Amino acid sequence: MIKQRLVGFVVIVALIIIFFPIVFVAPQEEDQLVLPVFEMPLKPSLQASPRVQPAINIVDETQLPSSPRKETNTQQPLDVAVLRADGVLAEADFQPRQQSSARERAKFDEQGLPISWALQVAALSSELKAEQIAQFLRDKKYKAYVSSFYSENQELFRVMIGPSLQKTRLDEFKVLIDEYFLVDSVIVPFSVDG
Repeated sequence: MIKQRLVGFVVIVALIIIFFPIVFVAPQEEDQLVLPVFEMPLKPSLQASPRVQPAINIVDETQLPSSPRKETNTQQPLDVAVLRADGVLAEADFQPRQQSSARERAKFDEQGLPISWALQVAALSSELKAEQIAQFLRDKKYKAYVSSFYSENQELFRVMIGPSLQKTRLDEFKVLIDEYFLVDSVIVPFSVDG
């Protein structure tokens, strides 16, 4: 019982110590917070620089290096290539041959760009026939496409295979293509515009 009274006394004393300052001590007046007044700075006096027309560097086209335009051989007879039912054309293998580096595989022009080659299979007057032959070649895994050109005011269509950095690979394809289509295909430098 004495222990309970002693514990009760300690709890009451602790409560008095905690709440006495809150209840009986008057709060001190806090210093009033005074915010500083900032004045707007004066507008800076800026002096604009005079406008000058920029110097435009106009390139004189006569001073630009020109890459010589290589004429492609279009002297193939027209409409000679025919899809044969009796012939068999082997599938293409465009995997590069084992060589020590890519620089040895490719040749470069004066501007340092690699020279690519394309195999011109045939020249045709019918776009539909050219597309049929190109699709047949694509089915056999050749990178075939059709490009158009004009000759004597007539639009003609070339069936091409390529481009390839290895001219020797196109030489191998030329033998197969010539035998199958009974044509004399031509290896020409690859050009984006046909």
